[in-house]
Amino acid sequence: TDSIDEATLEYLKYLDKSSEIWLEFGIQSFYDKTLEAINRGHDSKNIEIWIKKAKEHNLKVCAHLIYGLPNETKEMMLNSLKKTLELNIDSLKIHPLYVVKNTMLTATYLKGKFTPISKDEYLEVLKESFKIIPENIIIQRVSAGISDDTLLAPLWCKNKHTQMKDIRKTLKNIGLNY
Repeated sequence: TDSIDEATLEYLKYLDKSSEIWLEFGIQSFYDKTLEAINRGHDSKNIEIWIKKAKEHNLKVCAHLIYGLPNETKEMMLNSLKKTLELNIDSLKIHPLYVVKNTMLTATYLKGKFTPISKDEYLEVLKESFKIIPENIIIQRVSAGISDDTLLAPLWCKNKHTQMKDIRKTLKNIGLNY
């Protein structure tokens, strides 16, 4: 939200007449304490304002959420999802938080002050998320990871194929094919 303003929205609205324009907003969480802790540089109100303005300009919006942020519970993650859905977004990208070398999170993780989300916890919150996401919302992504030696944790994020297999199995158990 630090690189959007009214003039940009007007320009994108103009471009949208000849090409389909999508804006992606990295919400990550609707908890200001979390946003401050991960150094996002904005608060949840700022996110809400700019998504609403983008929608007022009839632009399509994709929202990004990260599950497993430091000190967030399953209930907090689902609450961030609900608040995101209230903003009339068009699509979602959800993925687990993972720790890579040479980041601010690295030090916290190595000192034992942060435990990444487990695969089972992620699958559970993802399953609960799919139960409340309306059918009109496009799901663009539900996994993320990195397959090189910069990944510190969680190691289950190393193989996206295995992740997707586990996600598909979990969602199939509630009657969804992804």
